[in-house]
Amino acid sequence: MSVERFLVFCSVISWLLLSYCSRWWIESVDGYLIGNRRRVIAMWRIECILTLLNVFAYGQLMKWFDEDVVKEKVPDRRKMQITRKRCSDTLIVFLFLGQAVYFMYYAPGFLQWLLFDLTSICAGIWTNLIAFVCGFGLVNFFAGKMKLFHYTSWILEMVGKIPYMHDLIWQRRSQIKFTLIITLIMSVSMFISRDWIVVKHKTIGIRNFSADGGRLKVAVISDLHAGASVYTEQIHQVVEKVLENPVDAVLIVGDMVDAPVADIEERVRPVLQLPVHAPTYFVTGNHEYYYGDVHEWLRFYRDGQITVLENESQMLKGVCLAGVNDISSPKSGILNHEMDLPKATQRCPKNTTQIVMSHNPASIKEFLVDHPEELSKVDLILSGHTHAGQFYVVIPVVYWLLPYFYGLYEIPFGGQLMVTAGSLYQGPPMKMVGMSEVWILDLVKET
Repeated sequence: MSVERFLVFCSVISWLLLSYCSRWWIESVDGYLIGNRRRVIAMWRIECILTLLNVFAYGQLMKWFDEDVVKEKVPDRRKMQITRKRCSDTLIVFLFLGQAVYFMYYAPGFLQWLLFDLTSICAGIWTNLIAFVCGFGLVNFFAGKMKLFHYTSWILEMVGKIPYMHDLIWQRRSQIKFTLIITLIMSVSMFISRDWIVVKHKTIGIRNFSADGGRLKVAVISDLHAGASVYTEQIHQVVEKVLENPVDAVLIVGDMVDAPVADIEERVRPVLQLPVHAPTYFVTGNHEYYYGDVHEWLRFYRDGQITVLENESQMLKGVCLAGVNDISSPKSGILNHEMDLPKATQRCPKNTTQIVMSHNPASIKEFLVDHPEELSKVDLILSGHTHAGQFYVVIPVVYWLLPYFYGLYEIPFGGQLMVTAGSLYQGPPMKMVGMSEVWILDLVKET
């Protein structure tokens, strides 16, 4: 059995074993550990998928050295074999490092210090690389099929007349060259832009607007993901951008952290400057439940004068600001801890503007099914979670899978939804240019 087939076999067996054993393993604990273990299972499943993709990527990229391609051009076969071996070893190490980033979340501190940045950068490059590898894999498959039929063959001939397109369709080396060049360009540009925090301003008109003075200005940040490849410096940059803008409140819409309090408390501490600047509010995202006990983080925020809205509301300059726990919170294992819109808005005075902080915009679908009456009273929902894909190559998948992607939407019953791409990044330290953002929303009465 070849190494490639062995890896595929192991991935399939691992997936089946996880499906069979995971429920027992998760149910053997209680409390927040349930959510932690769910994350471990999810990561192992991701590893199974990544292994299959890596086997495919390795096979596709190593076709550069196919004998039928090089036999007429390489007089020194021994030298070519040495080059092939070196490229193979380099590619294997790269693919392994890119895949190993998920293990780093659970590695000892010294190992994270040593390898987290390296593995996360490799994971980012891998994300760009695999998109084009799979894309050209589809091109090769469908082009071969299309060539068999007259009408589709004619289409290929027409496309092939476009400069460079013929080689990209039929020449494996041209495909690999294009893949490596575009991967390098995209990865470098996204690595450079990851910490370029952009302040974006938007005015949103609200029909039923009850704010004192007819105006409310809020800063919205989300998805800081402190820990992993996000350090104190990055958190501080986001905070500084908020502090530069006078606002009535700061709203943090989940996914603040990616590690337990004991590991990254100092990285998050710059956020505690925000309540001094303006009243600051926080709701949980899905990542709050992945590592350690979420209540430790909630105590940390409350001790720092950040108001945590756990299915609660507070009045803010004549507006009812409500916050719900993340849509994933029922799976956290924590008793009586779930997303509850009716509970969050029940104390909102009648005929006041209702603004809801809900990390995952998909929660609207659940609100619409389970709580349409409460949703009809909501004027604006603020969300994050999607990262707007974070990677250019991921945009088509995220846009297709998620009900709401990025920007301002009209939602049922006349309310609005604002989805931010987040202020930083998760995992690989890369993000699309201009998409590490802080939103300054000027809320006014709709005219």
